[in-house]
Amino acid sequence: MHRFRCNGGSMKRYCSKALFVVSLLLALLVVTSPGLNAQSRVAIGVTETMETFNPYGDSVSLLYGIWCQVMGCLGTFDFDKGEYGGMLAERWEVKDPNTWIFHLRKDARWHDGSPLTADDVVHSFNRVRKDPQSKQTQNIAPIASASAIDKYTVRFTTKEPTAPLLEYLFDRFIITNRTLYEKYGPEVADRKYPIGAGPYKFKELIPGQRFVITKNLDYPGMKQLKQAPDELIFRVMREEEQRVTALLNGEIKIAQFIPPHLRKRVEGDPNAKATTVDSVEIMFLAMQPKPPFDNHQ
Repeated sequence: MHRFRCNGGSMKRYCSKALFVVSLLLALLVVTSPGLNAQSRVAIGVTETMETFNPYGDSVSLLYGIWCQVMGCLGTFDFDKGEYGGMLAERWEVKDPNTWIFHLRKDARWHDGSPLTADDVVHSFNRVRKDPQSKQTQNIAPIASASAIDKYTVRFTTKEPTAPLLEYLFDRFIITNRTLYEKYGPEVADRKYPIGAGPYKFKELIPGQRFVITKNLDYPGMKQLKQAPDELIFRVMREEEQRVTALLNGEIKIAQFIPPHLRKRVEGDPNAKATTVDSVEIMFLAMQPKPPFDNHQ
């Protein structure tokens, strides 16, 4: 199997719904590696780090992607089709300019077999808003309240008409288990019972080093995805040289964000393939005008 090097484009919208790493890498592997089998373990060298077991304690694209695949999100954006698609929500509707209704999948199950319900979604909304460690409050900023209409139906009421509400919720609003939270409290539930409802299961997290997830064969449709990796290992590798060396030595199968000056080294290896990935990014340089930085000299 070829080893891949992903080269992001010049623009990527951080902490927004761009190309989330997990979905992107799964698609890359399935499309370009016909020989990949269901028992494969794929190690990926990434630049972003993970420091907490709290799914709401980070606000970086990598962690949104991983947690959405493990815990589950209401939906996602399909870049191939150019449209939104449901994940834990099977459909949604706009009742009036300030009221959105989401209908959950009745076959959605937590990894322990218990059903995912509207109460879990409302719990997740409240936790994003109130958790002292939450760094994701901006994702629900337009929403005034969330309430359960019935076991599988959730109502979101916005503060004002918000046409791009799916942009805020899909791929970023992570759903967590209300029952485990209430039984054990946030710290124990997050660290010892990271039970999700997504297509992958939590296996291991060593803060600052790696995040390991495994395929959930009970997730609807996952058994048909024969080429989806059995296990994904996200290894934190902040240094460019480290990622390239690990890639060429076979320690990892995918290296994220290799700079142009190292491209020839990667392409010179017959077992490596450089793949350019389009993305969107907004970057800015913030200036501090307060003294002493107000002095132009």
